[in-house]
This record gives sequence, structure tokens and C-alpha cells, in this order.
Amino acid sequence: MPTSIPLANLPPDGYHTRSTGGLTDEQRAERVVSYDETAYGFVEMAFAALRADGLLASASHASSDASEALSRLHEGPLLPKRAGKNDPCTTSLNNRVRNSITFARALSAFVRNEVCPALGVSRVAYQRRPTMRVHLSGAKAMGKPHADGLEPYNHQPGEVNVWVPLTKVWGSNSLTSETAPGLGDFHAFKAAPGEFVRFDGNRCWHYTTANDTDRTRVSFDFRVVPIELFDDEHRGPSRATRGANGKNAAAADVRPLRMGEYYVDSGVDVVDEDDEDDEDE
Repeated sequence: MPTSIPLANLPPDGYHTRSTGGLTDEQRAERVVSYDETAYGFVEMAFAALRADGLLASASHASSDASEALSRLHEGPLLPKRAGKNDPCTTSLNNRVRNSITFARALSAFVRNEVCPALGVSRVAYQRRPTMRVHLSGAKAMGKPHADGLEPYNHQPGEVNVWVPLTKVWGSNSLTSETAPGLGDFHAFKAAPGEFVRFDGNRCWHYTTANDTDRTRVSFDFRVVPIELFDDEHRGPSRATRGANGKNAAAADVRPLRMGEYYVDSGVDVVDEDDEDDEDE
């Protein structure tokens, strides 16, 4: 295992032997898939949102390269120490992009036209509200090392992760994962706008590191399940309840991630509903 992972955050014994949920080896394999970004406009949506909220560096407002402008967010009025899922940049992307019908329609088309073919299927259940990420240059690691199928997330085993960078990503501004569960060949994804990474985040241990590059990473990610493998009764994430003394109790509140709530059927038009909570990357 890599020395960059604290000992307490190493994967549990036997984590890589869990069920594949019916996925084929090819569906679980890590792949960088190319697509026409201009057909969906994700980069421009993010650029417009952050510009509208005054979060871009002043020199980036009139940039002809929206992705480059996003990669320089750390030069704007936001301090690196305020990075995280509740920082102003992520809030802007959630409010103006993720919650918009324009993005919902683009995401639906993206899943049907790009993700389904990449998995060799015609229909999937997919995460209704993707998680928006901003990893500022100079910021510390986000979240903790994990695999989505383990506690406390407990995502169903037929799930595949789709990770979409809106800026060039490499090294410490990217997401680090092993290629296959238990392989331990940890590496940072290298990709650019117009590419997405499909990987087995349900079983593969993955994490971020402190961003010591000179570029900010902006991305979004979501999870999909081939429709024939989808289990609407899978137990889902557990949330430890808090006792009267303020400490986590042993009991946990289990919340299944259901179709029409967390997931949407790619064969059905999306609907605008309340947000789900974000998760570690």
C-alpha cells in the first residue's frame, strides 16, 4: 500500500473479494473514454456559474478558454483554506449548475449517448444529482480513502463510477485509485475535458491528496448501475445515530438509495426534486 495513506485509512482485510454484483470484467475495468464535450457544455456551464458569482480571477472573466479559467480558481477571491464541499465555489456549482434543468437534460443525454455505450448496455440507473468537486491548488486532501461499497456508504455492488473532469487533471490535483480491487497499483487519473474515467469505485480503494500542483481541479462524478443489475432494496448508506452524550451510538440509521430518489432511470425523463447529501470522492 502507498505510504501516502495514513495507517488508519488502509483498506480492511478482504475488501477486494466482495461481490461484483453481476458486472462483467470489462464493465469493471478502468477506462478513460473520449467524448465531444461541446455537445453537452459542462465546462461552459461551470464557467458561467462561477463568473456570475464573482469567483473567477479577474483576468479569467473574458477568457476564451473556459477550462483554463476554471483551473485558476485559486487565483480568485477564494482562499485555499476554505476549499471543500461547502466552499463558495462548490456552492455556486451546486446552485447554478447541478440544480438546473439545463444540466439535468445534458446529463441525461450524456448518460444515454456516452456512458451506456461505454458499459455496453442500453439503459442504466444513474445518480440523479452528481457530486460537484473543486480541489483548489494548495488545498489539503478532500475526504478520506474509501471504497463506495464498504461502510458507511454501502453502495450496491453492480455500481460503476463515472468521473468527469472539467479541467486538465494529473498528479495531486486528481483522484488516486488502484486499477483493480486489491491490486494496490495506486495512480492518479490523467484526463482532460472531453474525457471521463469509468472505474470500479465500489470495490477499488481511492482517495485524494493535497493539491501541490499549480492548477485547480473542477470535476463532477456520479454512479451508474446497469438496469438489469439494479437492486432497489439494497440496504444503502448507514448513518450512526448520536446518543444523548453527543457520541456516536452503536446503532445506525440505514437509508436505501432508491430509484426516483437517489437514482434515475436513463430511459425516463429526469424530474427536479430535493438534493441528496454529497459523499466523499
